[in-house]
Amino acid sequence: MAEGPAASSARSPRRRGSGGGAWVLAAIGAVLATGGWLWLSANFERQVREVRVGASPEARANPFLAAERFLTDSGIEAHSTTAPELLRDPPPPADMLVVDGLPPLNAARRERLRDWLAAGGRLLVEAVHLDTGDDAPRPEHFLAGFGAELRRDAQTGGDDEVLATVRLPDSPQPLTVGFAPGWYLADRLGAAAGEISADGHPRLLEYRVGAGTLYVVSDTLWLGNERIGRHDHALLLALLAADRESVWLLHAVSVPSLPMLLWRAAPAAVVSALLLLMLLLWHLSRRLGPLLPAPDAARRDLLEHLQAAGDFGWRQGRGGLLVAQTRRRLERQWLRRHPALRGLDTTERARRIAAQTGLSPDEVQAALYGPVGDAAGLVRVTAVLQRLVQTCAPGAGAERRHKGRSVAADTDKKRAPDTEPERQHQPLASRR
Repeated sequence: MAEGPAASSARSPRRRGSGGGAWVLAAIGAVLATGGWLWLSANFERQVREVRVGASPEARANPFLAAERFLTDSGIEAHSTTAPELLRDPPPPADMLVVDGLPPLNAARRERLRDWLAAGGRLLVEAVHLDTGDDAPRPEHFLAGFGAELRRDAQTGGDDEVLATVRLPDSPQPLTVGFAPGWYLADRLGAAAGEISADGHPRLLEYRVGAGTLYVVSDTLWLGNERIGRHDHALLLALLAADRESVWLLHAVSVPSLPMLLWRAAPAAVVSALLLLMLLLWHLSRRLGPLLPAPDAARRDLLEHLQAAGDFGWRQGRGGLLVAQTRRRLERQWLRRHPALRGLDTTERARRIAAQTGLSPDEVQAALYGPVGDAAGLVRVTAVLQRLVQTCAPGAGAERRHKGRSVAADTDKKRAPDTEPERQHQPLASRR
């Protein structure tokens, strides 16, 4: 118990010494931090920089996004959409419809849109169908019924836009609007109630349709996100839609082509597919092995052609067709030289011909009238036919004729008791 206070008093100086070191370290850190801040303040200056990151995905998909937000902030209800149903079923006549390029419409939609205008609707539309002025306009183009035509300006220079001065009753001072220099409008029928011109060409035509109004513009770039803030573009749009209950901004009405859709949806995949196709074509163009000799341009031998045709016919199971013409020709030749054979059937005819040639009746019957069979049968039939041709030839030798007469005489002796019709054919042997 006596040692407790002594030990406690011995440890207390050590605790006071450690606490003083912490304060020293804290003071040194504060001095260093203050010196670093002073050095940074003396050598660096804080600045605010604006870095352009491009349009947002929403702005890239909607060219009328800035116009929609401007009208909304101005107290005018605005909606931007890509629904083509607005052309089939227009909004109420108290609204305004802005169309970024009007596609071809059928007769029913053209009539419905015209009725909507006559009821008090207001339509601002871009002319997108280029006309040369020589041919009659196509009826499926809605603007053709009013006479508005889009033309190309061949004298266009390198200007970004051409400026037009617009004077409206609701505006105390004239407005400035910039249009694309390469396009202008023409009023074929002269029915326009007003126009806005720039550089000597109309850029906006106004038509009165019943209680409604149709505005045809050469381009809608001045309403896009990039140019709505230039000049008096936003103010002109607000004045045109001032008395409307709602404004519908319709864009991307025309469906792009399939390659354009693929490029917009997956450009990396399109590039990869093209590179793969180029690699495949390069791989297929590589040569494997030595070059083949050039084919002989000389005319093929007729015997080769016949041999090839015969081989093809045999592979197709048409062996009988290969000898059919030879059989018919040979039979006609025998019947012409021996008319007595005409009234006989095939069996008796083969027997008589066999008697003249020294062949057996079965061989003659198989050669002239039997099936060909396999390749060996074709060889046998061809050999017998060849012998029949040589025997029936008009220039046969005397020895073959003598042999024929001997064989015929022996046959007649053996068949002495034949019937009368058979004896009537005996002159065949005598003629031989």
